[in-house]
Amino acid sequence: MNQKLRVLFAAVLLVCTMIFMSGCAADSGKSGKSTEEDRTAENGAEGNSLQEGNAGETTYPLEVTDAFGNKVTIEKEPERVVSLSPANTEILFALGAGERVKGRTDYCSYPQEVSKVQSVGTYTSPNTELIISMEPDVILVSDAIDESIKQQVEAAGAKVVVFSANSVESTKDCILTIGKILNLNQKAAEITGHMESELKAIQEKVASVQKKKTVFVDLGSYYSAGPGSLLDDMINQLGAVNMIADASETWPQISLETIMEKNPDVYLSLYTSPEELKNTEGLKELDCIKNDHIIFYEALSADGDIVQRPGPRLIEGIRMLAEKIYPDLF
Repeated sequence: MNQKLRVLFAAVLLVCTMIFMSGCAADSGKSGKSTEEDRTAENGAEGNSLQEGNAGETTYPLEVTDAFGNKVTIEKEPERVVSLSPANTEILFALGAGERVKGRTDYCSYPQEVSKVQSVGTYTSPNTELIISMEPDVILVSDAIDESIKQQVEAAGAKVVVFSANSVESTKDCILTIGKILNLNQKAAEITGHMESELKAIQEKVASVQKKKTVFVDLGSYYSAGPGSLLDDMINQLGAVNMIADASETWPQISLETIMEKNPDVYLSLYTSPEELKNTEGLKELDCIKNDHIIFYEALSADGDIVQRPGPRLIEGIRMLAEKIYPDLF
């Protein structure tokens, strides 16, 4: 594959990665905030509020404020749901609402039962006529949704809730909010409670680490996951250090010279195989490459999904990274 095609493919892969890492966290009954700092603070506060109130029944009509700041009123408990996000689809099935899911995207691949649900296409270009024909009570979408598509289904009377998540906390908020929308509050609280206990157990193991390892995330052609990305938060949760923690962008392209200069302890690749990394001039001189401190999950593979989707399996993804970054502790 020539260099131009590689860069093009990497760019497409990056877009897919960004979409896989979005799809969660809408705020129940709150308006959006303008800054990332305010948004993070709000997500945390909202998560606590939902956690405390999630043991009981949802009262309808229910008003939620989505990731775009739109107020959406859910008049009654939804029985027919369309999900345009792999992460939200996983959450719906984990909540026990699989039978309510009438439509999903081509990329909604987990759990196995989801294959029985009719696909409406991709998240960016779904078949709007098919979606409308399903007569959904609510459509759960990621922030990658095209505004024109959103407007088309809303004009037909569908309720659309936009979600976006970039951290463990906002992922839990997502699960709690979807649980609230579907009146499955107790199950949502159980899932997030289990996530919290599992994460705590992992963090207790890595707490003894004296030297924090530096990790470089390669999404293809040296595009990386910087501050504000889900992978950045996952690395931080382990007490490790994202090599580009000081980047000014969420998805920057890093120069080979910078990678060589920073010489990370661990190379996390979601595109390039270890064999290719070992044969790449410059990279093969890195200590992590020479010492096989390489984590490789093909982006669209089952394991790649686990470490990228902000859903119920997110802590499993963090554990997978922990076992690779700190193998002596697991």
